[in-house]
Amino acid sequence: MKLGAKSLIIVFISVTLIVLGYSLIKIVFFKSTDTLFKYAPQVKKVKLYFVNQDGKLQAEKREIQGGGSIQEDVKLCIEELAAGPKEKGLMRSLPPLVFIKGVYLDENRCIYLDFNKSITEKPVGGTKREQQMIYSLVNTILDNFGQLNSVKILVDGQEIKTLGGHLDVNQPLRSKKLE
Repeated sequence: MKLGAKSLIIVFISVTLIVLGYSLIKIVFFKSTDTLFKYAPQVKKVKLYFVNQDGKLQAEKREIQGGGSIQEDVKLCIEELAAGPKEKGLMRSLPPLVFIKGVYLDENRCIYLDFNKSITEKPVGGTKREQQMIYSLVNTILDNFGQLNSVKILVDGQEIKTLGGHLDVNQPLRSKKLE
């Protein structure tokens, strides 16, 4: 009987340690992960990528009043990008009537940008202009939010194959330097 009581105590202590360890790991992991995507609102310095006179993307630095989550901050950056550049020599990268309807984040750290249909208006300038528009968005987001891995573009909540008929945006996109 003594051996059974000792075994029961050892099992009880082992189970207790496992549960406490798991709880501690869960608290630490989810707390640190949560702080990557939710935080106190504050003014943030961001870089918005517009098209310069050479057809390359160029960053324009701005300050935004951030929100309380990465989704809110991404939406604010896109709204600023859609408003157009303030610096001389830079041109807007998005069509004039484009607006962001929603921003979503998945478990792979891919941010989904849901736009109205105006973003699919065929850009004047063909492939080059479409590429500028796409990577203006992608580089703006990934350069400012290092905790994100990729960007996916949606229109009215639906996945699309292309914005202007030239480049495939059906897969998550990563930043690119335009030459």
